[in-house]
Amino acid sequence: MAGRSGQKLDLYLHDFYVGRVYPERRDISRVVLEVDSGYSPDVVLTESFSTIPGRVPPSDAVSNFLGGYMPEGNHRTAMASKRKVDPSNLFELLREFGGSISGAVSIRLTSEPSPDQPSYAKLSDRELSDLLTRAVKDIDQGISTDSRSALPGYQPKVLLALINGGWAYPQGRAHSTRILKPQVPTRPTRIFDEHYSHMLARHAGLASFGSEIHSVRKQHYLAIERFDRIVDKQRVYPIHQEDCAQALGLDWRQTDNKFQDPNWPTNPRRASVSRIAELLGSVPAGSDLILQWVQQLLFHLIMGNNDAHAKNVAIIHTPLGPRLADVYDALPNLFQKGLINYDMALSIDSVFDHRRMSVERLQREAESWRILPAETLAASIDECLVRVHAALDEVKPPKGISPGLAERLMWNSSRLIEGSEIGSPR
Repeated sequence: MAGRSGQKLDLYLHDFYVGRVYPERRDISRVVLEVDSGYSPDVVLTESFSTIPGRVPPSDAVSNFLGGYMPEGNHRTAMASKRKVDPSNLFELLREFGGSISGAVSIRLTSEPSPDQPSYAKLSDRELSDLLTRAVKDIDQGISTDSRSALPGYQPKVLLALINGGWAYPQGRAHSTRILKPQVPTRPTRIFDEHYSHMLARHAGLASFGSEIHSVRKQHYLAIERFDRIVDKQRVYPIHQEDCAQALGLDWRQTDNKFQDPNWPTNPRRASVSRIAELLGSVPAGSDLILQWVQQLLFHLIMGNNDAHAKNVAIIHTPLGPRLADVYDALPNLFQKGLINYDMALSIDSVFDHRRMSVERLQREAESWRILPAETLAASIDECLVRVHAALDEVKPPKGISPGLAERLMWNSSRLIEGSEIGSPR
């Protein structure tokens, strides 16, 4: 594609030029950022390093931040292979897939006109079905050769825009507005379970983005509204965000770093609930973010989401300061056949086992951070618990969810309200 022979890329935040990105000569998994001398941001780029005009931040920090936007695992391998690039070569991955990523960061080819107009290709039902099928079969996010979009994660997904009521494919570095997750034959209830989680989060005030189950040519899929996008007529504007694995500077090459290490819980190269709390408490208005983080942890416990890792919690950066993103990817994995592992991604009060979780344990964990008073934390936890319990009582579960899921979630919530450990229902 255009610019393949170039050895420099332009980094933008929104439409503000940040600087040039170069490959690090000694290590293909590393890149160098040369911050432009005229860079004057009104939004923070990242919590993991400083962007001082005219300076070169540490290569490791820059690489872990930008690498955190790239596809993960099999997605990265498959997508890199189709573009004939090394999946370990960060510069090449950014060149191929950095045009439209999470948040408002974009990696632009130096040969691109600036600013250039994004374009969208309207999709027929057959084309949409083919993309969804390909995402499941090839694990490549359905990316075409003229797209420079990508997202982290392991679930099959397709990135599309809803334009004038119809699905359209983003071309070049055009932004998507929806994440489409196709139904996977081996886990047919997964998209319905996630949709139910979204419904509960919205009702409880923990999320505001929409999601809907659709079908095309007898194929079901979940369409999720992106919380890092604003749509004004046919223009799509990104909102800047980074996940906590990026903000903590975790090594993008090691996908397990987003999980806490059960054998070495204090491993500084891995995430933990307390490390995330320390990060959130250090930013402006950190107290508000901490309360939101505690409430999101509570929601993950009720959902039985054992995949609540550092990449599934994000900071939104705005001109008015940071805020915590909506709770997302809160799948009730403990109720899906083949995914039942009672260990959580991050321990709470030094405990990983979901069955041993309680309000008291969450309270002790939050108090150990020494950021907010115990009574403030207790009031926030109790208030959120009441809201989630009410959501479970008032939201009608959609058809297609895992058998017994609604009843199990109500069990979890009721046990926590009683002051008991979640345990296991008979």
